[in-house]
Amino acid sequence: MLNDQASLPQWLAYIENTHHQSIDMGLGRINRVFNELAIDFSKVCVVTVAGTNGKGSTCRFIEQACLKAGLSVGVYSSPHITAFNERIRINGQDLPDESICSAFMAIEKAKQDISLTYFEYATLAAFYSFAQAKLDVIVIEVGLGGRLDATNIVDANIGVITSIGLDHQSYLGNTTNDIAREKAGIIKPHQELIIGYAPVHESVLKVIQQHQVNVRYRTIDFDDTSLQITEQKRLAFDISDAHIPHPNVMTAISAISCIAQYFNKPEPILLNESEMQSLINTVSMPGRMQILSENPYIILDVAHNEAAAELVVKKLQQMHFSRCHIVVGMLSDKNIEATLGVFRQLNVETWHCTDLPTERGEKAARFAQYLSPLNEQCVCHLSVQDALNAALETATVNDLILVVGSFIVAQECMKALP
Repeated sequence: MLNDQASLPQWLAYIENTHHQSIDMGLGRINRVFNELAIDFSKVCVVTVAGTNGKGSTCRFIEQACLKAGLSVGVYSSPHITAFNERIRINGQDLPDESICSAFMAIEKAKQDISLTYFEYATLAAFYSFAQAKLDVIVIEVGLGGRLDATNIVDANIGVITSIGLDHQSYLGNTTNDIAREKAGIIKPHQELIIGYAPVHESVLKVIQQHQVNVRYRTIDFDDTSLQITEQKRLAFDISDAHIPHPNVMTAISAISCIAQYFNKPEPILLNESEMQSLINTVSMPGRMQILSENPYIILDVAHNEAAAELVVKKLQQMHFSRCHIVVGMLSDKNIEATLGVFRQLNVETWHCTDLPTERGEKAARFAQYLSPLNEQCVCHLSVQDALNAALETATVNDLILVVGSFIVAQECMKALP
């Protein structure tokens, strides 16, 4: 056990190595410690956001709307890009080192002989910090799946499922219906449920039916950009200039209308329509279509599955650039070939494929095995920095360098750029 003087890097090294496996699904361990910490969210509006893609940007939009409406708000999200502190935000600010260390110490004293994973420590640290801050709203991004994810120890007032796609099959199942069933595990009686995709999977509908009339849910109509907020009022928005994917904007606004209802606010979406439109035009998310340079263009996106890749390609096809160079690295448990197949639509000049500095990271050689027989120009590198440097050496002013594949790629990219 560390002492009160331990630094955040020391705590992070400690919690990364205290449990026998990095991913250990289940709620038993964390629930016992949660109860020991006596965390009480009964007077807080809790929003839990699950989904294959779109969780982070949906959480960010909800957070910014709450802040603009004068509500105090905490957000727990993962993973981080540059610093662990990004995972726990209170009123728009990353939690400082000393507060996180204080939370870890409280958890260490409360857990006794219970072994916790890194993610369970992080989740408890967020929940402990939110309880200390006495917030109006807490927004929780689910880590993996939903039913057995550590975040699911809290019964949310509002549940959100942003999208369903193939990812983490070894943990969640091999079909989208199986994966949808796991994500539907966040659904609780007496809550509002927002479903940000259509059509809704049978397994999700089954969970909804099991709760009978206790669960009310809304699905988003993606044929237009308006929402039926109340029986009397339908609001339309211009989302053409939105910095986050359009479905996530509309999903977030639906959740925001439920928050307004929770607090009995006079405005049906917390803000008036012009304030909400301003938010649509300005909210962005680090690591999602993030422009790091314009000479040449360097765009960073953490897309690591087919559905996310399709969104990136659709955005980039609306841009004007001469040649495209891709820096890519991915975790070995991802559907690498299918994801690369989507990015091939960009007519890539050169693929700079890289190893990743983690046990789960795939070797660049696997990318080459897929790309080279397709007559794609592919160069293998040992690090993201090497791959990025090589791309910069050949790119000209009007070119695009796309950096994709993983949050680890994003972390390494941010370190490599001045």
